[in-house]
Parts: sequence; structure tokens; C-alpha cells
Amino acid sequence: MNEFAKHPIGVINAAVLATTLLAVASFAHASPMSDNQSLQRGAVEDITPQQKYRTAIREAGGGYKESLRECNRGGGEDQRACSREAKATYDRDMAEAKLILNGRAPAQ
Repeated sequence: MNEFAKHPIGVINAAVLATTLLAVASFAHASPMSDNQSLQRGAVEDITPQQKYRTAIREAGGGYKESLRECNRGGGEDQRACSREAKATYDRDMAEAKLILNGRAPAQ
């Protein structure tokens, strides 16, 4: 018997870790919409403030994620400034999304 198996806490931690990893992996692959459904949904114009809000926050999050990816390619001090700028843009986009939800159009 190996040393790890002799310790019940280690076995429990390993089981919890394995279960957690399995859950995360299955969640990451579980898509609420197929690609085709997503494309069909994208072809329909947002009408209600709630629909426009959801689209705006998705776009803000996606833009932020992409900006951080670009920042990470730069590295160094520029990366920090780039990340701060990306966060500021994300915060502005989220504030505009809240205006949409409240029925007011954001300033262009």
C-alpha cells in the first residue's frame, strides 16, 4: 500500500479533487446552446431592454477577455497599463449596459 492510501484525509482530498475536476470539465463542455442555435439566436434582433442588456454584458465580457489576452502578449510594464485600460473599458461598457436595462440609451 502506498503512503498516500494510508492517510484517509489524503484519500478523501483526492476523491474531492477528482470529483471537482470532473464536474468542471463536464461543465466546460456543456453548452447551453449548440453552435447552430447560437447563430440563429444572433440573427434575431434584440427588442426588449433585458435582451439588449444581456447582449451588452456578453459583449463587454468577451471584449474584456480578448483585451486581457492581447495585454498578456505584450508583457512587462505595458501589460499592467494595458490591463488597467482594459478594465476601465469593461467598467464603462458595464455602466452603459445598466443604462440599457433601465431603458435609457447610452451616450455614443
